[in-house]
Amino acid sequence: MINMGRVRQYKYKISFLLIICLIISIFFSLYKIDQVPPCLNADEAAHGYNAYSMLKTGRDEYGNFLPTRLVSFLDYKLPLYSYLSIPIIAIFGLSDFSTRFLNILVALSFVPLMYWLSNELFNNKKISILASFFVSCSPWVFILTRHAHEGALSSAFILLSLIYLIKFHKQRSLLNFIVCNGALLGAGFSYHTARLFFPVFVFIQLYLLFPKNRKIFRNNLLMYLILFITVIFTFYPDFHYGANRVANLFYLRNSGFQSRLLEYRTEHGNPFVHNVITESIRDVSFRYLQQLSPDFLIINGDKNWRFGFQNIGLITPIEYLFIFVGIGYMLLRKERYRWFVGLFMIISPLPNALTWQDASITRSYFLIFPMIFFTSYGVYYLYKDLSNNLQRNKLYLISTSLIILFCFFLYNSFDVYFNHYPKRALTIRAWQCGYKELVQYIADNYSKFETFYITDRHGQPYIFLLYYLQYDPEKYQKMAKISAPDKYGFGQIYKFDKFVFDINVNLKAKKQVFIGYPEAFNDMPIDKNKIKHIKVGTEDIFWIWET
Repeated sequence: MINMGRVRQYKYKISFLLIICLIISIFFSLYKIDQVPPCLNADEAAHGYNAYSMLKTGRDEYGNFLPTRLVSFLDYKLPLYSYLSIPIIAIFGLSDFSTRFLNILVALSFVPLMYWLSNELFNNKKISILASFFVSCSPWVFILTRHAHEGALSSAFILLSLIYLIKFHKQRSLLNFIVCNGALLGAGFSYHTARLFFPVFVFIQLYLLFPKNRKIFRNNLLMYLILFITVIFTFYPDFHYGANRVANLFYLRNSGFQSRLLEYRTEHGNPFVHNVITESIRDVSFRYLQQLSPDFLIINGDKNWRFGFQNIGLITPIEYLFIFVGIGYMLLRKERYRWFVGLFMIISPLPNALTWQDASITRSYFLIFPMIFFTSYGVYYLYKDLSNNLQRNKLYLISTSLIILFCFFLYNSFDVYFNHYPKRALTIRAWQCGYKELVQYIADNYSKFETFYITDRHGQPYIFLLYYLQYDPEKYQKMAKISAPDKYGFGQIYKFDKFVFDINVNLKAKKQVFIGYPEAFNDMPIDKNKIKHIKVGTEDIFWIWET
């Protein structure tokens, strides 16, 4: 007979360990949250202000009613992050914390989602607890969830969709199918990279629905309809709004690719060696493999300073080693869903490999999850084999050594992230810091001046003014006018209210304020002692000249 007391005790132990993982996740989500990242960037401000605008008016910043895309900077952001932030902003008001709060919840959700999905995959609660633990302390996870980026939200929906896809594989219920596709729809309206996962989900579901006879086909008609609606609802807005930003990131649109191809053809004119196909295979392959390299995963991370810095390892060398151990054990043991985990690990680097940019944690964000599955699987089965074949003192020595090394590398990554990264000039400038302090100056001096001229050299300054002034959305919607896209695919706002985003200083003007970077004033015949400064840490960000 089953010992019910022992079963309850085991469940309490699992629950306790999951709570520990949640506490770890809460710590890494909230520790120094007001300092790291050092400030809000333009994309975050856009999500927050559009949520605020829809809360107040039901329309985005350009007056579009409940849009399926946010025009924003002409990058047509997917809107779900902003929609889900509306109740948070309604409760807490518009602030840096409320704008980022949704992703704090997403980070916490990864703990039960990874436990749940691991249990569906392997039917092993110890592996599931390991997966929850690794996701609860992963630098890769928190680099993105500590700010308002849609990639984390999209990944949470993909994980939920995978859970119910496996459940549907085990039990062909309509509920499992509906939740699977509902979560897939959520991923599709969260972040553009989710679109590369769609064909895989659709193909697997069609394969599972493939009828063996006419009766089964009739029974599955509703599910075919649900799948069709999911695909149409997800991709139809792309035809309506276009995919301007995504198209500009595609590697074939990069001038460097075209220039190199032309140069190769000039030097060696063999079209069978140097053509779009051969160069594409080489470029995409190199970028794909770069995302699986120790240089990216362990040493340097993302080269975009908003998402990485040297010595912030995305994973530790110990985890990297156990990825291969886990792959080996899954193959040797012929684990039932080994192909499933492997497939999503293969797909995850593709969204960035098809762009012209370096390895990126944002576009390959989902990669961390299949890596964790392989790592957890490898840790569990290697420990199990060693415990059966080694003396206890040798087992403890190996285990303790690996745990110490894991903690050392993990601590080193978080030390750089929390204690060094936010203080570096490169980080402060990459995050567009200084606008919060600048807007406070503008708010204090708004009535004293007729026009504020603000440099548009970096980023989208208008969105910071809207965000930090909590500018009346209904009022702004009447004056919002964006330019045609530039070579990077972004539009610009040239002016609104008293604000002009240009820095042509007229020394004879009266009641004007000119705000720019220090180098803009270096050669001007003005008294530098009268210039006001906006500083972040030790960095002089903006100079202000009043007339």
